[in-house]
Amino acid sequence: MSPRSRVWLSRLVHYGMCAAAVTWLAFNTDWERFRQVLGMANWRLVLVALLVFGPAPLLISLRIKWLLTVQSIHISVWQAIKVTFAGNFLIFALPVGTGGGDTAKAYYIARDTPHKHEAVMTVFFDRVIGVLGLLLMSGVIVLIDWGNPAFNRWRWVIGLTLLALASGACVYFSTRIRRVLRFDQLVALLPLASHLQRIDRAVLLFRRHPRRLAACMAITVLLHATCVVSYFLAGWALNLVGDMGWHAFPVYLAYTPICLLAGALPIGVMEVTFSQLLAEAAHLGTPEAAISLSFLGRLIQLAWSLPGALVVLQGRPQVRPEPPAAIKPR
Repeated sequence: MSPRSRVWLSRLVHYGMCAAAVTWLAFNTDWERFRQVLGMANWRLVLVALLVFGPAPLLISLRIKWLLTVQSIHISVWQAIKVTFAGNFLIFALPVGTGGGDTAKAYYIARDTPHKHEAVMTVFFDRVIGVLGLLLMSGVIVLIDWGNPAFNRWRWVIGLTLLALASGACVYFSTRIRRVLRFDQLVALLPLASHLQRIDRAVLLFRRHPRRLAACMAITVLLHATCVVSYFLAGWALNLVGDMGWHAFPVYLAYTPICLLAGALPIGVMEVTFSQLLAEAAHLGTPEAAISLSFLGRLIQLAWSLPGALVVLQGRPQVRPEPPAAIKPR
């Protein structure tokens, strides 16, 4: 298949998913009830949810700074914050999607460092850690609360997905298994092998920094917990906690990460996911309340991405690497 055909196929799948999701929403949503949900919402609690989400971009900035340090790319916290907000603005305010925002972040960082492959790989690896953190949070909660009726439909799917990702990570980072599978030889046969090998070496470098990697995972858990609390408060404001109140929080811990992952797909898919998980599976409220929460979550993320417009409008935001700290003689 030619590159042009792949592009058209990708677009066809993208727009097809969007059309299917929007069609489902159009025919399965009571729009009068939707307006009632918004009319009865506790907007003061929504404001609290908006404020709670605030630390999320700062935590992402700190994580990517730590990851870049492993690759000998040293930028200040302020530079990391600017890059993060710029990428978030492109993701949430413009129709470029997650890939477009990450590409912009990689460009801003790689342009001003000789370690260009490593910079691009680190932005990608930062996204991988975020995805793994979401799945880890969801999977652990489901395993801990396996008997919760809210998880009956999806617990096996979530559990097996977590197991598959954990197994894949073990295979990839295991020197012995890579040797048995002749992974390096297989990579050498692929197109653009030299670039792929350099990226592979950059990823494997994190094995030498387990403490830094553990710190990044810890900050990822804190980041996702902050996001889930924000969504939970917004859901409570929309009467999407049933009669459970705070007892519905574990359900949000398990299902909100899956919904956020669906947010990387075409618009409409995340709304359907919120409806299926929080309304249909967990029975926390009406589908209209769940869809309202999805829209409200998008607005919260958009609000906290708007400062990135100032960075994007600069045209060429400078991300000058800092020299590493000098080693003092003993």
